[in-house]
Amino acid sequence: MMMDIVKQRRLMVALLAGALAVMVAGCGTEAGLPLMTGGYGSGAGHVSAASGSKDTGKPEQADGAGSGVQPGDAAVTDASLGSGGSGSSEEVAAGGQADGTDSNTAQTDKEDQEAGQGAGVAGAGANSGQAEQAPAGQTTTGGQSAVRLDPPTEANVAFVPQQGQKLVALTFDDGPDHRYTPDILKVLKEQKVKATFFMVGTQVKKYPDMVKEIVEDGHAIGNHTQHHANLSKLDDNDIKQEIKSADEWFKETIGFVPHLVRAPYGAVSDIVKDVIQENDRELIGWTVDTRDWDGASVEAMRKNVNKNTHPGGIVLMHSFGSKHLGNTVKVLPLIIQDLTDKGYTFVTVDELLAAKELNAKAKEAAAQASAKTNQAKTAKS
Repeated sequence: MMMDIVKQRRLMVALLAGALAVMVAGCGTEAGLPLMTGGYGSGAGHVSAASGSKDTGKPEQADGAGSGVQPGDAAVTDASLGSGGSGSSEEVAAGGQADGTDSNTAQTDKEDQEAGQGAGVAGAGANSGQAEQAPAGQTTTGGQSAVRLDPPTEANVAFVPQQGQKLVALTFDDGPDHRYTPDILKVLKEQKVKATFFMVGTQVKKYPDMVKEIVEDGHAIGNHTQHHANLSKLDDNDIKQEIKSADEWFKETIGFVPHLVRAPYGAVSDIVKDVIQENDRELIGWTVDTRDWDGASVEAMRKNVNKNTHPGGIVLMHSFGSKHLGNTVKVLPLIIQDLTDKGYTFVTVDELLAAKELNAKAKEAAAQASAKTNQAKTAKS
């Protein structure tokens, strides 16, 4: 009998201990989950904020980029001047020109491979995810500085085209470097032709001697962003930061801020257009893509330019960003000779813009004169 009571007591104690263990375990799980979730979530958010660059280090190419489809004929008043031209996101998607360079091919020599990492990869700059302290007079949004662009300080270009003159502008993107840029400058000097170089900030920083030579030779320059970023995928602040960072290197190297801007890949958005317009810049596209970056042959590029160049046209080439640019150096004198034989005059994009403005003013004056003449005729009748 006593044994039965002891067994019952032991059984009861065991049951009570088991129930108590279950209760403790249950309370521990429920109380521990919020702590674990909160701790993990906070930690993940902190890591993301510290390393959360919007740029993955590989510039994305816009839809339709490098399609090879040429936009329509251009004139001095073509949309390629001032409004982004064939660089608009709609036109790119529809098969317009897009500038795909650094992310597609790499330099074969070690020097330019290292340089390419700066031109095509966004490092610790606008997209590093690190908030900067706002300078005096600037506001902050979400912990990030509200970037303000300095006004362009480049001298105005005085250019008056001759009546009926056929103008064309040669442009070179992504440089400079020490491999192809010197050869391109040599050809241009020998042919007595001025061109326009849209330069990436990281390249300006690395090759200031080439930037100075380009300016000293009388060529025009333009901002091609700091890291060859796809501006169409950035917000207002990051777009400005990409432009401003490059501006700083231009100021340090040559003493002024250029007013020409070309969007990498030709990819723009309404935000990009607004930023450019609000900051007294000119967004420049192109009308002929030689596809030199993609390995187009000398013969193919020569045929392309001859077929698709029209008065007021802008030809896209590169001075850095591809192992194929030896063909650019080879085709350049041939293109210059072909277009010269057709009666073209080579000008910088600045000069093309000046010609566009003069043409617009001439048309406006002619329209006003015509209106006055019609009013006089009406009054007499």
